Amino acid sequence: MQVWKIQCVLLQTVKDEDEVIRGMSEKMIVKFEKYWNDYSVTLAMGAVLDPRMKLEMLRCCYSEIDVGTADEKVAHVKSNLYMLFEKYAAATTNNNQSNSNVQTNLTSGPLPKTSRSTTSVKRGMFDELKKHNMILISQAGKSQLDVYLDEPIKELDEELDVLKWWKGKVTCFPDLSLLARDLLSIPITTVASESAFSIGAHVLNKYRSRLLPKNVQALICTRNWLHGFANNDEDDDESNDIGNGTTSRMVD
Repeated sequence: MQVWKIQCVLLQTVKDEDEVIRGMSEKMIVKFEKYWNDYSVTLAMGAVLDPRMKLEMLRCCYSEIDVGTADEKVAHVKSNLYMLFEKYAAATTNNNQSNSNVQTNLTSGPLPKTSRSTTSVKRGMFDELKKHNMILISQAGKSQLDVYLDEPIKELDEELDVLKWWKGKVTCFPDLSLLARDLLSIPITTVASESAFSIGAHVLNKYRSRLLPKNVQALICTRNWLHGFANNDEDDDESNDIGNGTTSRMVD
């Protein structure tokens, strides 16, 4: 949503009457489109996996940018999402078959009477749960993704933790929840990680180059834990002081 809002603002400022703002926004939108072309589908699939948006809200966002291409873009995102989901579903099927073969080999021998009865009870419980899940996610031959998309959109709530919501849906959507976990955890930008390690040039330079790699890592991580991702001169100076003091003790 934030990236979409940035694009909307850029498209508005391109038509601004102020020549300076218009020229600046034209340069910015060139840079924006360079990255957007590479990551737009990934971000859009993440939006679809947000229970507050799904395909309907995504179509609205695309329509505000360009009405003529909105349906085409939504269809492209949907096809890619289904293709990715099929990969996860196939991987889960293969893993289940492997585990079933291993379990068969392990339980092929005679078991004590008590173990056999306990195992049968547990197996019966899990069989009932699996049966219930199959009924829930296979309505009329639908996949987990079909069932999720057919469900009503959740009320807009800024406090909703989407990853936590999917964690609670593991039983209903076992394959789709794994896909959502991996897709929604992709960082939207590399700025945070680059900011954390940009302090490395201050910790390790031509005047102080004999630190062990593990000590450099300790200094950078400690600085990040203390100051977060803020990157101002005051923090840099303070981190240099910490680095210098620690370095002298390490070298000594």
